[in-house]
Amino acid sequence: MIIIVSILVLGILGFTFAALLALAAGYFKIEEDPRVTAIIAILPGANCGACGAGGCRDFGEKVAKGQIVVSGCVVGGAEVAKKVAAIMGTEGFEVRKKVTAVHCGAKENQRKRKANYYGVKTCLAADIIDGGGLLCSYGCLGFGDCACVCPFDALHMRDGLPVTDSEKCTSCGKCIAACPRKILSLKPYDFRVVVACSSHDTGAVTRKICLVGCIACRICEKEVPEVFKVVDNLAVMDYSKAGVDCDPAIKKCPTKCIVKA
Repeated sequence: MIIIVSILVLGILGFTFAALLALAAGYFKIEEDPRVTAIIAILPGANCGACGAGGCRDFGEKVAKGQIVVSGCVVGGAEVAKKVAAIMGTEGFEVRKKVTAVHCGAKENQRKRKANYYGVKTCLAADIIDGGGLLCSYGCLGFGDCACVCPFDALHMRDGLPVTDSEKCTSCGKCIAACPRKILSLKPYDFRVVVACSSHDTGAVTRKICLVGCIACRICEKEVPEVFKVVDNLAVMDYSKAGVDCDPAIKKCPTKCIVKA
């Protein structure tokens, strides 16, 4: 009899608690926006965080709330952006692919030094220890921190400089964040011209320490004023001017720091 009573009591308690849990689940249930589920289903699932969200689910939720633009998934690119836009009802826009641009052209054997660096072979460490012994305080340090963090194998070191594989680059920005000298930026994929220099030294100083640095001569500004402007001793480009011929500036740049990339 004791065993039967025990079984009945446990059964009643189990049923009671199950009913209470079912009621609580229904009461506290949060209805998920169906657009979130649809967006997550078409994302690459990399959970890389390059969009600024905490993963693909967080990205879907923030897009549905209007906190992130529909083209925010840099890994998915234009194809995913169009599908997300269709879900959100914002079709009819064009996504312009971007890739990493390298703003330094001094190869390993072109860099002038004030001392030899024997420390930890990373750009971050070298930058802290007197700039790795380089005279230029703006140029590439050459240890490839940017290439190491690229999750898509889109950056490779060549002659001490990072080289971008434009077909693999997803513009996630991890390389930009990893570079202590900030010589990397994003440029439109179809604008194949770059100012390969980041120095803000005067022309006279740059001539002494780098053969391929910008000397702020303003020749590019005179040749192609729609695209080039010299700001703080450095030529900068307006990448919104797509289709403008930059060859005159490339040909007449005395240090050849304006290059095709």
